[in-house]
This record gives sequence, C-alpha cells and structure tokens, in this order.
Amino acid sequence: MRKAIVLLLLGLLALVIEGALATGMSVRFIPQASLLAAVAAGLVLRPGEGLVVAALLGLGADALSGTLLGQQAMLRILEVVATRGIAAQLDLRNGFPLVFFVFAIALVDAALLVTGSWFFLGLSFHGSEVGGVLVRAVVTGLCAPAVSSLAQGLVERLDESQARREMRLETGRPAL
Repeated sequence: MRKAIVLLLLGLLALVIEGALATGMSVRFIPQASLLAAVAAGLVLRPGEGLVVAALLGLGADALSGTLLGQQAMLRILEVVATRGIAAQLDLRNGFPLVFFVFAIALVDAALLVTGSWFFLGLSFHGSEVGGVLVRAVVTGLCAPAVSSLAQGLVERLDESQARREMRLETGRPAL
C-alpha cells in the first residue's frame, strides 16, 4: 500500500511539473508524465494497486488538461493492463524494449484521445499535428527507462525498510 501511495504522489507531482513546463515550452518536448507513471505502476506494483494508481493519475491528468472527465483515467487503466500483459512476455524493466513499448503506447494513447475528442466533443485533428505527436512519443519513450528505474528503486527501498522493521532482535536477554 505504501508503495502505491508513494508512486501515486510522485506521479501527481510529475503532472504538476508537466503542466508548469507546458506554460513555457512546446508540449511536444515534454514527456507524458501520467503515461510514464502508469507504465511504471504496471511494472512495479501488484495488479490491483497498479489499476487504482493508474485511475487516480488519469483523473488528475483529466482535471489538469481539460479533457473529458474519465477519458485519460480509462486510458491509463488500459495502459497498465497492456504493460502487465506485455511485461509477462518481454523484459520491460529497461532498455530498448521498454523505450519501444512506451513509444508505441504513447502513439496509441494520442490516437485514442483524438478519437474520443472527435466523437464526444466534435474536435478535429489536423495533419500538421502528427509531427508533434511523433516527437512527444519519442521523448516519452526515451524517458521511460529513467522513470522505470526510479520507480523500481523506490519500491525496493520501501521493501527494504519494511523488512528491516519486521526483523527485530531481542536485546533484553542477559549477556553470557
């Protein structure tokens, strides 16, 4: 439970930082924080915890981005499910498979966001925006190993501190 709370808080902090960066620079060069956190949750948390963290991260992203409430939450849940499914077949802990997987899932995420916005809000997508989507997917993919390593390190550290707490030595006995 502590691992899920820590990962959720870090993901929400990353969303706030992403929003702050978006005011000063082009969005195409800013990685998708909620997507990266959802993939990390899928890799390091138990299934139930990962789904809850993904849903809450998605709701946070919905609140900050102005999309339909629940749209990104649904996508983050699907991304955790996809991450767990692919991670069962491939080693997604680091390296090229993780970069390629996050790149592909970022493209699918963008396509589903555009489709949902078109269907429910009547918003259109211009062909000139494809380059920006590709650049953002590449940037997000390249950031994935660092985020995954950070999440794995935090989880290991929390597991280590929990194990230390459980291992108590009896010191009240007299010395021989």
